[in-house]
Amino acid sequence: MRILMKKNTILLAGLCLTGTAFIKAQDTNNSNGFTTAEVISQPDPKVTINQDPKIKMLLDIKTKLDETGVLSENYKVQLFYGNITKANEILNKATAAFPQWKSDIIWETPNYKVWIGTYRTRIEADRALKEIRTEFPNAFSFKPEKS
Repeated sequence: MRILMKKNTILLAGLCLTGTAFIKAQDTNNSNGFTTAEVISQPDPKVTINQDPKIKMLLDIKTKLDETGVLSENYKVQLFYGNITKANEILNKATAAFPQWKSDIIWETPNYKVWIGTYRTRIEADRALKEIRTEFPNAFSFKPEKS
């Protein structure tokens, strides 16, 4: 075991001396003991993405569907349910009072219902409901069932 340790130590010392002699031979002009290094700047990287133009079209369609709320769970506010004559009056009044939200008449046997807005979250629906109740005190927010 001692013989192997001596051989490894001698080999390691020999490599160290050879390495320092090689560095000294390269650095004969520099008197401070340091070697000089030259830094080469790299060119600016460029990335090219090749994609089908239909991807942009599909992303635009999905964005529009997300904005209108077709793909997500939505909340609405119900203003009225009853006969068609009164439902049309409420619809006209709601459209005039709140043009920022779309109003619809929905028919569910045996009544007509007036719904307004499409809200992504319950909080948005409740905020709108607070404003809507100034004109329609019996209004309430709900989540329509998917058919």
